[in-house]
Amino acid sequence: MPWWERISVTLDDKGNQQSCNYQSSLSPMGPEACDEEMASTMPSIRAGGGPGLYSKLTFERRFSPGAKLDSGRLQAGDKLLGQQVMHLSIGADGTINSCKVVGKSGELIPTYDCEEVKSEQFRVAASAPVERPRQAFMTIMVYGHNEQIA
Repeated sequence: MPWWERISVTLDDKGNQQSCNYQSSLSPMGPEACDEEMASTMPSIRAGGGPGLYSKLTFERRFSPGAKLDSGRLQAGDKLLGQQVMHLSIGADGTINSCKVVGKSGELIPTYDCEEVKSEQFRVAASAPVERPRQAFMTIMVYGHNEQIA
């Protein structure tokens, strides 16, 4: 089953973090405030613009089981700053057998890579036991937009 998770950070015109929210397609809870550990992993990025201009940056992971790659579509007004796509081979026990970066783009390439993905486990639904590894894609994106706050 495909899923996504994202951390969205709002920065003021001086680059100070104003808010941090975590959201996952697997959680019915909706957006939650980031905990301190999540917030501390956010890169230091300076926001540009004049007084009252806020920047919202989103760091998102999209998991796409099978051979079909996520389209990488963003909402209107969002600008892609960086993206990395990894092809995964997942064993029956959910461990990553292999990982290969198959694409990178943008000025802000995410630092989450095969080393981090291999430290995780993934559930891949199957109606019957599968002897050969399952294939999947993990797309990591950084995107954002500016908002004028009155």
